[in-house]
Amino acid sequence: MTPDWSRVAQAQMPANCGWQGHYRVRYSEIGANGRTTLPALADYMQDSAGWGAKDLQLAYDDTVSRGVAWVLARMVILVHHYPSNGEALRLETWPSGFSHRMASRDWRLYDEAGDICAVAQSFWALFDLKQRRAAPWPDWLVARLPDPPGPKLLEVSPRPASPPEDLVARNTMIAQASDLDIYGHVNNVRLMQWILGTTNNGLANFQPNGIDIQFRAECRLHDRVMIRQTDDYAAISRTENTSAAGHALPTDLVRARIMR
Repeated sequence: MTPDWSRVAQAQMPANCGWQGHYRVRYSEIGANGRTTLPALADYMQDSAGWGAKDLQLAYDDTVSRGVAWVLARMVILVHHYPSNGEALRLETWPSGFSHRMASRDWRLYDEAGDICAVAQSFWALFDLKQRRAAPWPDWLVARLPDPPGPKLLEVSPRPASPPEDLVARNTMIAQASDLDIYGHVNNVRLMQWILGTTNNGLANFQPNGIDIQFRAECRLHDRVMIRQTDDYAAISRTENTSAAGHALPTDLVRARIMR
């Protein structure tokens, strides 16, 4: 997947639902080569999504009292170049569509020189915090959705590519309290770190061209999971069932395709 960077640059940030913020690359967000990691870029985007939703009265603080919140179901990030340590970045984001009870949000990240260094699109579902499952969209929420939403910066296939069946177990992780976010499950960026830490081919500086990552189910405190990987595909899986032959059957909590 190669974005049309000229089209990405020309799209207008919508006045009715766009949000713009500034970030500075910190030492904790760079690799040994002095450039940001992909999870660091995802973290900026995750943070800005909250602020953008706040302007629309759709952030966690606006919905938690009603028992629901947005959860990230899929994220596609494509990188033109990785910014360096200390760079001042500008990030623009806006909701870009609503379909089949899924909301999309796009991002455009600029480096200190004003050049676009990354673009992303994400898909969000409404989550019932008590039942721990997808929730229907209530009327009060639909009334707050921007009409019209902003432009889509990427043409993302609605059906992500499925990983091959022969994924090989490469690593095991146990979710700790430090991995959890406000929802009580392992944060999306941490899950991305686990994936990239296993698919980096042993490289100290692994900065791929992008990622298409799906968050399919929760990873909770003390869950023991496997990171399975073959070529450019990876999954975080938990063994929950066994086949008729007595073999363990992994359930994929996360699936990802790495773009190198």
